[in-house]
Amino acid sequence: MESLFNVIRSNVLVQAIVSIALGLFLIFWPGVTVVTLIYLFGTLFAVSGAASVISYFRERSEHYRAPAVLATGVLFLLLGLVAFLFPQAIAGFFSVVLGIVLALCGIVSAVRALELRQYPDYSWVVALVVGVLVAIGGVVIIVNPFESTVTFVLVLGVALLVNGIGELFIEGQLRRLEKQAAGTAGTSLRP
Repeated sequence: MESLFNVIRSNVLVQAIVSIALGLFLIFWPGVTVVTLIYLFGTLFAVSGAASVISYFRERSEHYRAPAVLATGVLFLLLGLVAFLFPQAIAGFFSVVLGIVLALCGIVSAVRALELRQYPDYSWVVALVVGVLVAIGGVVIIVNPFESTVTFVLVLGVALLVNGIGELFIEGQLRRLEKQAAGTAGTSLRP
């Protein structure tokens, strides 16, 4: 059971570091927008689809000329075409999805912060405020997904940075308090 907690802890730390790195990237380079990423994914789908369609028609063996290969190629080509024709709509959709993910991350951080209440210091209040701010940032993105892309990218970057720092703070506090408890009681508070 302790190994499961160690895996969860390392996963939280990796997520926090990735969140901080992505947040800093979006803050310092807001010109790299969601639309640019959509164009990149559109290109990926178009190239993959074209490769599937070409390989379907070039293959002489009936074993590799399955209709599923052709259908997959055509589907990927259509997805690539949609990405190039309607990038703003797709960006709005992804903005809403990212806002939902961010709101959920903030809620999870707030719940984790409430777990710190059982310890005698008041660090849980700071962690709770950070979690609530991240959740509010996610809700703002959900409510206004079609606003300026640069503003969205900056808000997303700041929210991701704050979320990552909050996660690291919570994890650091939990480790510090566990060590204190283990030092005084001789056992760990976590299983």
